[in-house]
Amino acid sequence: MKNILLTIFLLTYTCLPCFCQQTVDEAWVASINKEYAAFPSELIYLQTSKGIYETGEDLWFKAYQLSSQSFAFSNQSQTLYLQMINNKDSIVWQEKYPVENGMVFGHVYVSEKLADGDYFLEAYTRHSFHNDTTGIISSRKVRIVKNIAHDNQQSEDVGKDSLRFDVFPEGGNLISGLPSRVAFKATNDKGYPVEVKGTLYQDDIPVTLFESSHDGMGVFFFTPDTEKKYWIELEDGTCYSLPEIYPQGMTLSLSKQDKKNLEFYISQTEGSPAQEVCLVGQVRGMICCVAKGVLKDRLKIKMPLSEFFYQGIAEFTLFNGDMQPVAERLVYVHPEKKLQINIEPDKKTYALREKATLKIKVTDGNGVPVKTNLGLSVFDKAYINPADPVNILTHCYLSSQIRGKIHNPLYYFDEKNKDRMQAMDLLLLTQGWRRYVWNIEYAPDNENLFLSDEIIGIQSINSKKKRKEAQGTEQLIQISGAEGNSLYVWADSTGSFIVGTDILKELRGGYVYLKPMLSNEHKPQLEIEDYFPQIDSLRKKKQRYYPTMDISQSVKEQILDMPVVSNDSTILLDEVVVTRKASRPFRDKFMGRLDSLAQMDVGMPWVCPEGHLENYKDGYTVHHDPRYCPNANIVPFEKRSKPVEGKTYRIIKPKYFDGGKWFIVEDEQYVVYHGPIYSEEELLRRNNLWRAKGYYVAREFYQPDEIDIQLSTPDARNTLLWQPSVITDEKGEAEVSFYCSDINTGFTGVVEGVDGAGLLGSGTCEFRVIRK
Repeated sequence: MKNILLTIFLLTYTCLPCFCQQTVDEAWVASINKEYAAFPSELIYLQTSKGIYETGEDLWFKAYQLSSQSFAFSNQSQTLYLQMINNKDSIVWQEKYPVENGMVFGHVYVSEKLADGDYFLEAYTRHSFHNDTTGIISSRKVRIVKNIAHDNQQSEDVGKDSLRFDVFPEGGNLISGLPSRVAFKATNDKGYPVEVKGTLYQDDIPVTLFESSHDGMGVFFFTPDTEKKYWIELEDGTCYSLPEIYPQGMTLSLSKQDKKNLEFYISQTEGSPAQEVCLVGQVRGMICCVAKGVLKDRLKIKMPLSEFFYQGIAEFTLFNGDMQPVAERLVYVHPEKKLQINIEPDKKTYALREKATLKIKVTDGNGVPVKTNLGLSVFDKAYINPADPVNILTHCYLSSQIRGKIHNPLYYFDEKNKDRMQAMDLLLLTQGWRRYVWNIEYAPDNENLFLSDEIIGIQSINSKKKRKEAQGTEQLIQISGAEGNSLYVWADSTGSFIVGTDILKELRGGYVYLKPMLSNEHKPQLEIEDYFPQIDSLRKKKQRYYPTMDISQSVKEQILDMPVVSNDSTILLDEVVVTRKASRPFRDKFMGRLDSLAQMDVGMPWVCPEGHLENYKDGYTVHHDPRYCPNANIVPFEKRSKPVEGKTYRIIKPKYFDGGKWFIVEDEQYVVYHGPIYSEEELLRRNNLWRAKGYYVAREFYQPDEIDIQLSTPDARNTLLWQPSVITDEKGEAEVSFYCSDINTGFTGVVEGVDGAGLLGSGTCEFRVIRK
């Protein structure tokens, strides 16, 4: 790696800034950036087609695989592992999907057996989910109901006697004699904000009054003194102590923020020796700016915002003369650096089944058109989940960057809220706060990787004798897809083999089936790595920080002129198990063929050319009765056919005389054929096969065309459009058309996307469908 060139500002207390550039030693950069070394290098965001689903529907999603630093598309990982987890922490769905150009287009079948409630979709890739406890899981909350009209989603009932009140000194510590800004936050036991008022006392004397200004958060100022005793009393009479006050040290305070600069004050205890200090500014682990200066008592440092290229949380770390971190401050920078997405319907009101058109325009913060990849969904407003206040901006810029549950993160990105940046600063002073502890262990990124994009396995032979005999034998392994199409891979001298992503994409359809081509006498065995159990074990050790929203005050508007019903075009997926007579499972084509072959094995029931059932019941046959089988006695195997499940056949029981030369019919029956039912494991073992999850089957979202829309069949689609890849042109424009359904209600359009270079954005629109 080449040395990194950074802008360094040399400052003192007594003179104006002197700007110069110096080459910063690579080892020094690594030493101050080591905390980020073990962080995941990819970030996953899940966009879903709507927020609430009825059982029996398809849940459509788009996964954005982004660089965790720049938020540009990432191609590091090639496979997405997806789980759906219920509120009892049980997995109800898990599949793998291929990543193409940093994106995944997929769907989940919402089983009719699922109970009403909230579920989490959680996504993992090789470079986003590590074999440790750091990092934040990429997840999305969805609600599942049997019928949307009967959904009684309510806010959790919380008593006010469960107040939690915490204080957070700016920079990390309270230092005696140095003026301090102290932030506070009040929540109940569910993490919802509680508005509070209180008083700070010094030796039983009121020093300052304070009250929260946003979501239970606020600030107050005072100068601590180690010789004094401090405590806080809230209006309800509860009392709280302050953190420890240190007799000596440094403080870091943000004094001013405008469109061009950030102004910090660094102070140290009076009488302390002058020392060179260093203030480092970085965004998502990318060092943007370094300022050095000599601190005597107080030092002012200006950081130009032009040095920070991305929107997001900037972390400023203060190092003392020994290059030890002593304070930290988080500041949100460049909220204007995002995609401005405008989406407008060509009409505000449509008739049932009328064609609608949405016009999309995308620009950057300066109004310059941007070519962008967008995900677009149009659905009934009744399916908005008010308890899921998340979009691509809140997830990438905020929720994935700081720990703890954030209440209503959408507030901080809604430009209608004039105080949103002041509220954001309060959030970072409290939720983004920490008393600084530097991670002194350097852990390279690849030490924590454990997921694989491919299927990895090993072929082994249990018998030592057979293993020796097999030496030098070609170790070829056949890979078959659910449709029965096959490819081959080689195992190396140790028996190890890899089924690459190119093969998985070609065989996409659920499971892949692996068969060692060594003769059965060698008794080859395959051991295939299954990562889902490892994911589940690690997931349970990680803390899920998902945004919260108190919906007790929200009104869920539903304008319905007809019952809301599930999508008529729902198609069951291959892996869904259905039952019928004899409880025979539904199988994919490959397993179905194996089942058919098993039914034709020697000793199994079969049907002769004349259509009679043989070998079905002990003692019963028809093959010596010329009335029914003129070609009796011996029927070649190749002329036998497989009995049809559920079909009625005639069987007889003969009684032989004269050494079998003639017989009489002792019993005659008509039976409905039900063949033996083999489990999938039995079929696999009978054929020396192993099975592993491949890429889940791809499907297309159903959209009626101009012919379909003329049919008299009722059209109850509540999701009118799911188009995960809408690409704007050089003018930043795109146009999308679709047909409305028979549901007359309010609809919403939601569009989200990235430009591939780090700009993110989202937009919404609304329209009505009415009867005319």
